[in-house]
Amino acid sequence: MKSILSKRIRLIKFAGVGGTCFLVQFLLLTGLVHLGVYRPVANGISFAVSAQLNFALSSALTWADRPAGSRGRTRARWLAYNGTALVALACDSAVFVGLYHAVGTDAAAVLAVVASTCLVFVICNYVIFRQPRTGLPGVAEAGPLDPEAVR
Repeated sequence: MKSILSKRIRLIKFAGVGGTCFLVQFLLLTGLVHLGVYRPVANGISFAVSAQLNFALSSALTWADRPAGSRGRTRARWLAYNGTALVALACDSAVFVGLYHAVGTDAAAVLAVVASTCLVFVICNYVIFRQPRTGLPGVAEAGPLDPEAVR
């Protein structure tokens, strides 16, 4: 029962962090456009800022029970998270482009966000912020994402 509850709490935290970051991205985009910044540039800036905030909040809230343990591991997580953000952007774009003619712009946008969000959760939960390996002799607890573990 505790496991199901903790999974639901993690999903709620994930959704809250994502919603917060989306709001920050939208407000920053709107502000930059209002200041006269070229829309694609403003969108790129707001996406990048939102991704960094999302990493910080995900580390501190969503996966707080899975601390990095070292600066090297935090750096590796940050790099992996930013790579995941780019993969999610590609997924979102591919789903949107593949569907908007068939289902319309709004439905395609929603389906694209759902697909990319699910992808991000799976990658974060099972790769970037995965549970540390314990109890296995000879296995470094930090895992393969820690550049200091291979030295």
